[in-house]
Parts: sequence; structure tokens; C-alpha cells
Amino acid sequence: MQLAEEVDALAYDTAFWLVGYEEPGVYALEELGSIGMDLSRKLRGLAIITLLTAGDSDKFCHNLIRSGRVREYFLTRMRQEPTQADHHLASGRVDPLLDALAAGDVDLAHRIAWISPRTWEPQREYEDDFCYAQILHRLVHGVQAPAVYQPFIDQFDKALKGQPSERLEVVKGLVQRSQADFDQAFDALLDARRKSIDAAIKRAQIEDPVVLAERLVYIEGLALLRLADRQGLQTQPDYLYCPSLARRPMQAPLPAEPQDP
Repeated sequence: MQLAEEVDALAYDTAFWLVGYEEPGVYALEELGSIGMDLSRKLRGLAIITLLTAGDSDKFCHNLIRSGRVREYFLTRMRQEPTQADHHLASGRVDPLLDALAAGDVDLAHRIAWISPRTWEPQREYEDDFCYAQILHRLVHGVQAPAVYQPFIDQFDKALKGQPSERLEVVKGLVQRSQADFDQAFDALLDARRKSIDAAIKRAQIEDPVVLAERLVYIEGLALLRLADRQGLQTQPDYLYCPSLARRPMQAPLPAEPQDP
């Protein structure tokens, strides 16, 4: 599969869903969560494919921001409606937040973090995912006091039941603003990512354009590097799955027309 050949179809698909997503009455409230997460996934894939095939870092950022805005809209609607019984209403659904961060849109990330749930939902998310999200939210908000993070770090560690977690070690390095700890943990995270991709290939994971794109560029890693920069840590221009092209600051603002990914 040639990713360049998939751009137009994916762009039209995401544009179609974007047009209707925020239109009242187009989709039932109970559909917004699943549609929104799928739309964010497609926008993430489109962002990566555009970056790799056209070298367009602005459109890369634009589509990641669109993904974040989809999540922001869903969370806003959930706050406005009397029902909160939605499987996707859990802070552990961090991918769109990571998209906003990877694009460098800290204001959007801040808004997503602010309106995200603040309590663990055992029927909707794993406990470690909840803790990870809560730590990320506070890093986005610029909280510096390590004591604020410690309850979530302790809960995260307890939820793992003795299993290692590269995510936990990365956020601990960020919270403590420890260069050595962050560097070691981030390298381990990238290595875990490599092993996960290798395992998926060996088990013959179904490959669509988004799956293939996400094997090449690691949005979560890019988001964590943004947070590291904000924490005053030194980062390298290029990392495995985190190329310097994907870390360029956006130059052109996001166009107003959602029909034009």
C-alpha cells in the first residue's frame, strides 16, 4: 500500500464526517463519542500521511488540531446534556489531547484537559490510563509542584501491580524535571513502541492507511517532547518515530473551512 495514494480518499472521508459532526440533529448524542474517536483517528492518520508524502508540517498540525477540536466538542456536549452515560466519556481517552499537544496547540490541550472527567471510571477505562491522563492534564496546565502529582503517580504505580510502565517513568521524569530520568525513560518508551510495532506486524495486524501511518510517526512521543520542552528539559531534534519535520512550529494558522483538510 502506497500512502500517497490514500491521501485524497482519507481527506474526503474526514471532511465528510467533520461537516456533520457539529451540526445539530445530524448524529444522535449517543453516537458522538464513537464517531468522534474514529474521526480523530482518521485525522491523525491523514496528518501523518500528509507530513510524510508532502512534507507539509502545517497541514500535519492542522489535522491534529482538528482531531483535538473533535474531542473538545464531544466533551462540551457531554457537559451540556443531562446524560453522562457514554463509554467514551473518560479522561483516559488521551489520543486527541496528545494530538493537540503534538501540534503545539497548548491552548486547545488546556481546554480539553479542563473539561475532561476528573474521576476514575472503572467501567470505561483502565486505572493506569486514568492516572496517566490526570498527570498529563496537570502538566498541560503548567502545575510545577511535585506534591500535586504524587497521589496520581502512587495510584498509577499501584494499578500496575508490579508491571513496568515506560509511560509512568516518562511522566515521573517530566514532573521532577530530571534530564537523566526523562532521557532514559523516553528512550525506553521508543524502544517499547518499536517492539509493539514489530509484534503487530508478526501477528498480521489488519493494515489500513492509518495503521501504517501510525507505525511511522509516534504522536504520543511528539506530545511528550512538547511537554519536555515546556518543563525546561533539553531534547534532540530527531528521535525514532519523532522526526524533526513533525516538530516544526506551525506557520500558517488552521483554515476556517473544515471541509478542506
